[in-house]
Amino acid sequence: MGFIKNLLSLIGLIVVVGVLYAFVSFDLGAKIGQVNQLDPKAMETYMEMFEKVLETGDPAKGMIRKKQMIIPKDMSKEEAFETALEVMDEVASNHGLSMVDQKTMPRNGKLFKDGGLLTHIRSYCSPTIADKFLKHSGEFIGFMPCRVGIVENEKGEIWVYTMSMDLMINGGRPLSKELLELANEVRNGMYEMLEKGAALEEL
Repeated sequence: MGFIKNLLSLIGLIVVVGVLYAFVSFDLGAKIGQVNQLDPKAMETYMEMFEKVLETGDPAKGMIRKKQMIIPKDMSKEEAFETALEVMDEVASNHGLSMVDQKTMPRNGKLFKDGGLLTHIRSYCSPTIADKFLKHSGEFIGFMPCRVGIVENEKGEIWVYTMSMDLMINGGRPLSKELLELANEVRNGMYEMLEKGAALEEL
C-alpha cells in the first residue's frame, strides 16, 4: 500500500509540475481558448488516435482503419481480390466517388500475379467535392484522393486499409454545414468500401 501511495503522489507531483510549466511556457489560458473554438469532437478524436499510438508505438495505427478480408473456402485469393475491387467500385459509385487511380505493387521483387504477396492501392475522388474543400483550404490536397489499400501479410492474411477521416472532419474548427455533409458522405463511402470490400459483400 505504501508503494502505491508513493507512486500516486509522484504521479500527482509530475502532473502539477507539468501544468505549472504549461502555464508559464505556453500560456495555457490562451491555448484553452483556442481549444474551445475547435469542433466538439476534436479532443475525443485526438485522444482516440493518441491512445492507439501509446498502445502500439506506431503512429500509422492511429491514423488508419482496417478490416481483415474473409475469403470463402471455395474462392481463390485471386477471385477474392477481383470481387473486392468490384464491390468497392460499386460502393464508391453509390456515394458519388470515382476510381481515379490503381497500382499493384511488387513485394520481394514479385507481383501478386507472379507469386508475390498482394499489395494493391486504389484511389477514389469526387472532383466536385474536392474543389469545394480546396477552396476552403489548399492543405486538404494532402487528403486527396481517398485511398484503399489491400495488403497480404507474411501469414497469408489479407487486410483492407483506409485512412481514418475523423481528424480531417472533426480535428479543427467546425466545418460549414455544406462541407460537413459532403465530408461525411465521403467518409461513409470510404468506410463502407472498407467493410463491404473486406467482407466480399456483393451488392
